[in-house]
Amino acid sequence: MKGENFILSIAIDKYSDSLFDNLDNAVFDADRFLNVLSGRYEFKPIQDPLYNEIATRRNIIDVMNNLSSSISANDNLIIYYAGHGRIHPKTNKGFWIPYDGNKDSISNFISNSEIIECIEAIDAKHILLISDSCFSGTLLTKTRSVLDEKYYLKLAEKKSRYMFSSGRLESVSDGHPGEGSPFANALIKYLEDNEKKYFAFTEMATTVKKITGSLTAQQPIYGTISGLNYEGEMIFRLKEKQVSKDKLLLENQSSWDINFKLFCDAKETRKEWPFISKENPETKSLGIWCSDQRSYKRKGKLSPDKEQRLLNAGFLFDPLMEKFFKGLAKFLIFMEKEKGYNYVPRHLRPKYNEEESWQRVQQRWYRKSPCNPTNPKSYPSYRYEILRKNNIQLAPIKVRERWENFQNDIITYYSTHEKFITLPSQNDKNPDIAAIGNRLNDYMVDWKRKKLSSEKVKFLEQYVDINFGKNKIRRTFEKQVMGYVNFKKLFPNSEPKQSGKYKLLAGRIANWKSKKKRKKLSPWQEKILRFYNVPIDSHDTNKSVGLLF
Repeated sequence: MKGENFILSIAIDKYSDSLFDNLDNAVFDADRFLNVLSGRYEFKPIQDPLYNEIATRRNIIDVMNNLSSSISANDNLIIYYAGHGRIHPKTNKGFWIPYDGNKDSISNFISNSEIIECIEAIDAKHILLISDSCFSGTLLTKTRSVLDEKYYLKLAEKKSRYMFSSGRLESVSDGHPGEGSPFANALIKYLEDNEKKYFAFTEMATTVKKITGSLTAQQPIYGTISGLNYEGEMIFRLKEKQVSKDKLLLENQSSWDINFKLFCDAKETRKEWPFISKENPETKSLGIWCSDQRSYKRKGKLSPDKEQRLLNAGFLFDPLMEKFFKGLAKFLIFMEKEKGYNYVPRHLRPKYNEEESWQRVQQRWYRKSPCNPTNPKSYPSYRYEILRKNNIQLAPIKVRERWENFQNDIITYYSTHEKFITLPSQNDKNPDIAAIGNRLNDYMVDWKRKKLSSEKVKFLEQYVDINFGKNKIRRTFEKQVMGYVNFKKLFPNSEPKQSGKYKLLAGRIANWKSKKKRKKLSPWQEKILRFYNVPIDSHDTNKSVGLLF
């Protein structure tokens, strides 16, 4: 009886414990792996993927335990895990770290022994565990390999329990955001490029191991899961319609036509559209083909019909396009890391000089010569459209519009904050408040230099103290003095002592006395203290507190 092929996908990019670094590609890679297995091969998800906050310790253990009752003896199963891993420094035992893992304790981690126990309970024909995490090689025993295709049927008949790890006892790379990890890229590329109707797991693992090892310092490893030694091996089979589709493409289309179709398909799937990168392992061959088309165009070797087909598909022959997209990629990464900025705030500019420089080049070029199809030196319209879709502003906002937007922001801010006491911080974690702080700082500088119009001054005076920094010290000091005033209202005939409930207030008075004695008390501070009859001289006695008026 022929069984079914299932896949369980587990991936975690973001953890509940902020001490764990967020990953960029775990869920991205898991989704791609799931899609290629279900699209080209005879696999289907056993249940919905466990991603991020769903991938808790309890959920992962429960799902893996439930597999023992939902999978038959003739079925095959792939478990894919992408996330953080940890190794115990003394025992060298490995762990998966679920979403709710705590960096200060291993109590919520999932140990190797628990993973193996769950797999032992599953009565499937073949089980393959793929782990793209640090130190995942701790689950393995010795490796073995396949000699010939004639063994496929024999291997498929016998049980197997294999694991494929992205590294040995080492940390592994997560890759650049949105580009996939090196291990996942090599694995998925093999599955996408394969044209053989059958292949064994170890054939794939051997190739992926070589590719990943040649690109990074990490070394993937595969073998039987520790303690679970069987004689069989999982065999992958292309879907019948996929075999026919690939064969038809190869027989009826030229290499150029195949690549052209891949390029057209990239419109819907590639983030760097319309630029196909040579540096991304996933698109390297297609990126080289695109680069060749530009080269043929410059040398006059590209046939007019092919050039027209490329132009109709949105192909760009702009020689500066590659440099633009590299800058855009870095800027988009910066925006994501800094929680949605579409500009470089003043307080972050020293840290992101390169991204700011790229953005300024685009803005200056656009201001100098906006998009104009009749002028080859004007700013390219495709760049403008891409930046507009990513909410990156090129056209300068009109002065009046910018001021009106600022007014609305200030009114909204002070609807929940105290006037004259607080200012929106330029370093606030909320990017919107940081942006208000940046603009307010610019206006206050002009206000002090008397370069601000009377209309704007009149508006700011309703909310902001022009000498906020200097007066903030005075306000804080007066607040401390008022603590003494309130104390005297409760205890008219006593003074605060340095051992008791009011020791903090007594310590402040002692500090003021010391400063007075050393002549380090500011005249305005001494004036306020004397006004409120705070005892800062040795001959001061209990007096009634004065009034402000």
